Amino acid sequence: MKKIELLAPAGSLPNLKAAVSSGADSVYLGMTKFNAREFALNFNEEYFKEAIKICKSNNVKVYLTANTLIKNSEIEEFLNMIKYAYEQGIDSVIIQDPSMIEIIRKSFPLLRIHMSTQAGVMNSLHANLFDADRINLARELRKNNIESIRKNCKKEIEMFVHGALCACVSGSCLFSSLLGARSGNRGKCAQPCRKKYNGSFIISPKELCLMEKLPELIKMKIDSLKIEGRMRTPYYTATVTSVYRKAIDSFYTRNENVSGCPKNKSACFFGENKFKVTPDMKKLLESAFSREFTEGKFSGKDIFNPKQASGTSDIERKTYEVPVKEINLEKRKANIILPELISSQPEKKQMIVRVYSENDALIAAKYADIICVDMAHPRFKDIRAQTSKPVYAVTPRIMFDSDIPIIKSKILDLKPAGLVAGNLGILKMNLNLPIILDYNSNCFNDLQVQYYSKLGAKPIISPELSLSELSKFKNKDFIVFVHGKIRLMTLAHKLPGGTMRDEKGFSFYTSAIQNGIEIINEKELGLFNRIRGLLKSGISQFYIDTENSKKLESTLRIYSDILEGKQVDTSYIKRYYVLGWSQTGAL
Repeated sequence: MKKIELLAPAGSLPNLKAAVSSGADSVYLGMTKFNAREFALNFNEEYFKEAIKICKSNNVKVYLTANTLIKNSEIEEFLNMIKYAYEQGIDSVIIQDPSMIEIIRKSFPLLRIHMSTQAGVMNSLHANLFDADRINLARELRKNNIESIRKNCKKEIEMFVHGALCACVSGSCLFSSLLGARSGNRGKCAQPCRKKYNGSFIISPKELCLMEKLPELIKMKIDSLKIEGRMRTPYYTATVTSVYRKAIDSFYTRNENVSGCPKNKSACFFGENKFKVTPDMKKLLESAFSREFTEGKFSGKDIFNPKQASGTSDIERKTYEVPVKEINLEKRKANIILPELISSQPEKKQMIVRVYSENDALIAAKYADIICVDMAHPRFKDIRAQTSKPVYAVTPRIMFDSDIPIIKSKILDLKPAGLVAGNLGILKMNLNLPIILDYNSNCFNDLQVQYYSKLGAKPIISPELSLSELSKFKNKDFIVFVHGKIRLMTLAHKLPGGTMRDEKGFSFYTSAIQNGIEIINEKELGLFNRIRGLLKSGISQFYIDTENSKKLESTLRIYSDILEGKQVDTSYIKRYYVLGWSQTGAL
């Protein structure tokens, strides 16, 4: 039996030494940009070389985190960073952007590709969409969800077993960037989930701890167990790594009581009866950092601690040293090979409108080119029958393997004109329908637009990009979210319903969805005449979300007039709307 991997965080050189000295099989680390923990110390080129030397001297693998969203202007710098790390000897690169997979395969032929938890993979269709070597699963999965993915996906499976949790499905959080233009999807999260709402920390998660579930994870044939914590202390890294190392090793201790088991057979190391987690081990983990531990969704547990946002720890000042020897790595040279980008513009102007009631659908039909209705709406067929406009079915953002046959059957029954896919797993259903990707697909650059086009899908471009950035895209055949309330978080958890108000008086509200809830901004995005600049640049497909929208018909009429080139005075209503990231883009 192949022993399960223990993957430890290395946010700095001292943390890397702590991880290696404490028994990590591999470490994950970031350079100074393009990783999901840009506020960690991270590694410049000098320290990166030292990190490689330390790890290779001790038979520890090195995984480079390059798992943020990449703007068009950053693609060259992003790939040059991977090129440098590749030539220094990294074993794998961790990415979020699926359009980079083919480029990395061609440019760095010896490099393994791991999909980050930022990709939000929560079902086997989504996992099998990517030509990657390993998938780091979303942290919202129950044990049976993980078992199903393991059964249906031949790729390596990695999962977090310890450390901080996100309230939101990773990769689907826009809360941080809306409040302060600091994007969690770009490695600069301001942690709005740790703030008070309605007087308590209602969306502040506890700390994940699955140490007692290690035997189950090993028997499920999970390939790698990942510890979160690149922004924490060397003591945290050393303590958590050493405790999990001890627990894992106790499972693999030779079980001499297995009758008829030859000593050279690895199966005899299945020593589950010798696996143990002692009270002292738990105390050590608590001393490293704790917001109260939880087994999270894996065991169907509540993850929130409304009384606590900051963690507690007993930090020990200690230096961790590891032996280093001269190493001779195989020299690797790389040539970056980019695909040819094809210029494209939409054939016609389109207004795509999402509605939530039968009456609103009939109003929208006067102006919209495509009407989008939730597939679970009880009057979907009636809405479709009452309008001559194409009606697309909106599919759930949270989709587990158990949901797949139900959703597919529902789509076949509804016979929609197309789909708005909330989960990329829809692309593997082979439904032969036009597909729009919801904006949680995080389409961020020309390469992604082209990647999804080849898969038969058209994205609603990420609303974290500015209008200026959008106008510079070479391929303009995408949809821009121009009006409506932005979904800030998608959670696979339960929360009290109603309005959430922060300590500064800003309001947000929760809305129930399949398998969870969404937190939605109370104020509407309203770009109005600002879209004229997009029209001039060749971008002419616009998305409007009408949830709880006031003055629906007058709003749609305004946008219809703007698309037709008419002069429209919106000065009297602009103050009631927000501009989102349209001016500056998220950092």
